[in-house]
Amino acid sequence: MTGMNSLLRSVRWMLSYQAVRLLVGFFVGAWVARALGPEQFGVLSTAAAVMAIAWCGVELGMRQLLLKEAGNRKRVGSVLVGTLFKLWLVGGCLVVALLACWNEWSGALPWPVFGATALPLLLMAFTVHNNWQEAHGRADIAARNSMTGYLGGAVARVACLVWWPSMPAIAWTMAAEQVATSALGVATSPKRSLWWPGWDGRVARILLSRGAVLVMGQAGTLLLLRADTVMIEHIRGSAEAGIYGAAVRLSELVYLLSPMLVTVLLPKLSLFFKRQDKSSFHDLAKHGTELTTTLALVSAIVLWIAGPLAVHLLFGAAYESSIPVLLVHCLAVVPYLQAEWRHAVMVTLDRPQVTAWLSWLAVIMNVGLNLAWIPQHGALGAAWATLVSYTLCGIGATWLVRDLRWFARVQLLSLLAPVSWLLRPRRHMAQWQQMFTTVRA
Repeated sequence: MTGMNSLLRSVRWMLSYQAVRLLVGFFVGAWVARALGPEQFGVLSTAAAVMAIAWCGVELGMRQLLLKEAGNRKRVGSVLVGTLFKLWLVGGCLVVALLACWNEWSGALPWPVFGATALPLLLMAFTVHNNWQEAHGRADIAARNSMTGYLGGAVARVACLVWWPSMPAIAWTMAAEQVATSALGVATSPKRSLWWPGWDGRVARILLSRGAVLVMGQAGTLLLLRADTVMIEHIRGSAEAGIYGAAVRLSELVYLLSPMLVTVLLPKLSLFFKRQDKSSFHDLAKHGTELTTTLALVSAIVLWIAGPLAVHLLFGAAYESSIPVLLVHCLAVVPYLQAEWRHAVMVTLDRPQVTAWLSWLAVIMNVGLNLAWIPQHGALGAAWATLVSYTLCGIGATWLVRDLRWFARVQLLSLLAPVSWLLRPRRHMAQWQQMFTTVRA
């Protein structure tokens, strides 16, 4: 019963956090875009894209390894976390140094904005406390910390918009959000010095070797998400990047559902696999795919209906060109969420190399289409490149791996799940309830 209550509490907190992030991010983000205009908002969007890509270079693909292993290896947990903390700390310093060289060469970001982008990377190691809580079934604590940090950053952002609406000040409020979340992770940890004593060279080598494949997959996914913004800024300028950033800001709000589902289901999916409970493993993989697809399709429909009005009301006339971009880009949420859930299944099967090469296949396709379409069509061309590459590589490419065709069939059939849900809602509610009941077992 305690485990059941703990899971339900975690789900409630993560749903609440995502709801707050959706609502607050929707309105405050639109206010920022409207106040700064496409040019300066394009610079902020570029900074956010660069930080997301760099974050992957610091994280090294190890968060999901921690979620998978820490809860099942409690005796060596402190060594695992301490080793991971030190790897992330060194990685943050190296990545920030490389970014500084890139920014000096490209001049893409004003240095005050660059500083706000770099600080969370330097302090990322302290987020290991929140990851530790998630790995031990206390995701509600990590979600509470994230919500508090996000709301604090949002309040600071609103204050800047009212009294000091400048691009560097707003960039620093975004950095403050991550700093606050990390600090709360340390403060709420049952072992505040969790990160300090642990180190093992053998564990570090294992983490790096296994994480290398994971980070290749994650790097591919992040480049797929963020390279288009950087390419638009370089090819068509900051104003066009701002137009794209406004559309993406609305469309990618739905993408926040993915880490929540993975955080809740990955540890238990891994447990079924470890127990060699193939029936429960395949059922959870199937129902998880149906759930992500249903949420994605519903979200895309909502954005098609309400998106144009939202752009008019929230962003203003300067962002009129964002509407067609949004209507194309929001459709990509379906293959994106499917690909993210496929990645979680591959991590459980200890086959992250599949995710890596499929992600990079998508990146190559996306970059090629961007180079062909952005010069002529700008942000709209990038949106079409995103939709095409996500669909072909997030869903279609699964069929290329022979022993994963069972999952490819699951992905394809899940596209009919919303129709089936409308026809037999009670059955699907019972299935999803059973999915979470099985997870608690």
